[in-house]
Amino acid sequence: MKTQIKEKIVDVISKEIKEVDSLKEKVKIEIPKEEKFGDISTNVAFLLSKPLKKKPIEIAHQIKSLLENEREFEKVEVAGGGFINIFLSQEFFWSFLKEAVKEGENYGREKTKDKGFINIEFVSANPTGPLHLGHGRGAVVGSTLANLKDYAGYIVEKEFYINDAGKQIYLLGKSVYARFRQIEEPDYPFPEDGYKGEYIKEIAQELYHYEREKIYSMLDEEEAIEFCASYAKNYLLDEIKKDLKDFGVEFDIWFSEKSLYEHGKVDEAIEFLQKKGLVYEKEGALWLKTTEYGDDKDRVLIKSDGTYTYFSADIAYHYDKFKRGYDYIINVWGADHHGYFPRLKAAVMAFGVPEDWIRVIFIQMVKLFKDGKEIKMSKRSGEFITLRELLKQVGKDVVRYIFLTKDSNTHLNFDIDLALKQSNENPVYYVQYAHARIMSVFREAKQRYGFDAETEFEADLSLLSENIERQIMKDIAFLPELIKEIAHKEQPHKLTVLSYNLASKFHSYYYHYKFLERNENLMKARLFLLKAIRNALRTLFKLMGITPVEKM
Repeated sequence: MKTQIKEKIVDVISKEIKEVDSLKEKVKIEIPKEEKFGDISTNVAFLLSKPLKKKPIEIAHQIKSLLENEREFEKVEVAGGGFINIFLSQEFFWSFLKEAVKEGENYGREKTKDKGFINIEFVSANPTGPLHLGHGRGAVVGSTLANLKDYAGYIVEKEFYINDAGKQIYLLGKSVYARFRQIEEPDYPFPEDGYKGEYIKEIAQELYHYEREKIYSMLDEEEAIEFCASYAKNYLLDEIKKDLKDFGVEFDIWFSEKSLYEHGKVDEAIEFLQKKGLVYEKEGALWLKTTEYGDDKDRVLIKSDGTYTYFSADIAYHYDKFKRGYDYIINVWGADHHGYFPRLKAAVMAFGVPEDWIRVIFIQMVKLFKDGKEIKMSKRSGEFITLRELLKQVGKDVVRYIFLTKDSNTHLNFDIDLALKQSNENPVYYVQYAHARIMSVFREAKQRYGFDAETEFEADLSLLSENIERQIMKDIAFLPELIKEIAHKEQPHKLTVLSYNLASKFHSYYYHYKFLERNENLMKARLFLLKAIRNALRTLFKLMGITPVEKM
């Protein structure tokens, strides 16, 4: 949209002012915050002031006289010492309305995937317990961002990093094994730092039922713990996959941390850095010169006892991504990893990539409220509301939408009572109800007049002359541009603002105007507009992973 308008403005101006051609890249098209300043504004008069040796206000008036004869521009005004405010014509909006009707839930989506090849890694929960609300928020942010990047013309791979190596998996095995033994020996000691949730007992009961003899036949207790760890990890990973699928989240790649060691990828990454002269030995340990890339100190790769650090595995994992040829990667992490990013970024830059090749989006905590009181949760004690439990209470669409209502780097309060309300107070209900209302109008049109709004039909859009109709057409016209801007800035939470604003305008339209008029031409024009609104909402719903319900 902005590109089209910019090209049109420059083309018209260049007929009389040739100097504008060399300044084309600097010409800005902005959407004013207040409607009284027009639909768009441009700084072109300021840019031309120096080459023309005139005041911007004089040039602006000259440009005004050129632009106001164009059919796309209904009114042109000069303001603020030289800014040019333009009100777009109704006719200009009609083409976008027709596109929205034609393209359905893919309105404005880029047709070609030529913007780049990227990887988005998110959730990546340790397979040591069920998904909690923080994981759920990360899942929504990551999957919605992937949808946005796909919409904007990127090839996107979604990845889940399975933390299946290290102490946490061993501790999982110890916890399950202890609960297994406690079935027959209640006094069998439970590890002090073990996983205490009820799910550990459930896994132990399943093992007792199916693998009791096998486990008891193992002479070495460590072998039994390792068996329990492997069983529990696979069990929990399957549960995580099921929860994510129910939540509308699927991945292209499930990458095992364990595979980094099994396939020698950690050594491969270290060797690559050694060849670049970035690894050195000190005090019997192997160090990486991360200070050369902005870190506050160098980091250990291999400890003096010969064991790898966690940092080595993370470097190897990102080296593997580097070799896959992504234009850039995005990691969605919990806010508690904030301090870890500088060292990882330094290590990744050592591969020879640009500074912005790796990006991180941080996810802050979710607090749950019921009856006006916070539900206290403790992961350590195993007492917390799982994502699965929340989905059962309020449903996938509600959870996804509410998780997107705030920037991921701010804390989020989730009010269960509000989420269950079927009223305008509930933003999810409000936007879904807009879609359902449109569908009810379509059903009534077919029942009352035998007119099927779902078929292709012609409409005289010049009849859409009310101010609210113009506002809605403007929103629909600018929607693809705004979605792509959200994708570029990686701010998926702003989709809820777009959907709420469009729903709000529709509800106002619905309350004040009739759609099923005796005047058939007006009825068709308004049903055409409703169809465009519905498809714009469906486009936003698809990006957010929300179901466009037809009845409420």
